[in-house]
Amino acid sequence: MNSSLIVLSHLNDQWGGNTEIKSELVLKNSELILKFLSPSFLQSLELSILLVNDELMQEINLERRGYDKTTDVLSFPLYSDFPPIPFQILGEVVISMDTCRRQAKEIGHSIIDEFYRLLVHGILHLFGYDHETNEEDAIQMRKKEDECLELVFER
Repeated sequence: MNSSLIVLSHLNDQWGGNTEIKSELVLKNSELILKFLSPSFLQSLELSILLVNDELMQEINLERRGYDKTTDVLSFPLYSDFPPIPFQILGEVVISMDTCRRQAKEIGHSIIDEFYRLLVHGILHLFGYDHETNEEDAIQMRKKEDECLELVFER
């Protein structure tokens, strides 16, 4: 835990239909998650979170990744462990709230649970975690997701 880390988080809600997700709580929880995950050399870290609808997510996915479809979460990293630069921009997490709402209903949990699952997943990708490389990496990422979600929901 990097408790001395200064965290700057920005939340841009382009979706607009959001009543469940409270921006001040998202920013506070993002700070908890980032302090938990960040290496000790970091002194300051900046994160951008963008909430969109499926249509805008599809546009972003097509423009940035070449996939003409929507998805639940995208991560665009800027962070690097080496060299250990103490002031960094972590990157951007983009979440489709339409897909988030749909998946929450399909899975049978709240939109808040699904939102934070997607946010944590996106943040972990920004730090270089990858569940698609091999099973060991997938297990490690799931373990970190659970640890981060405990920080958010064990209050």
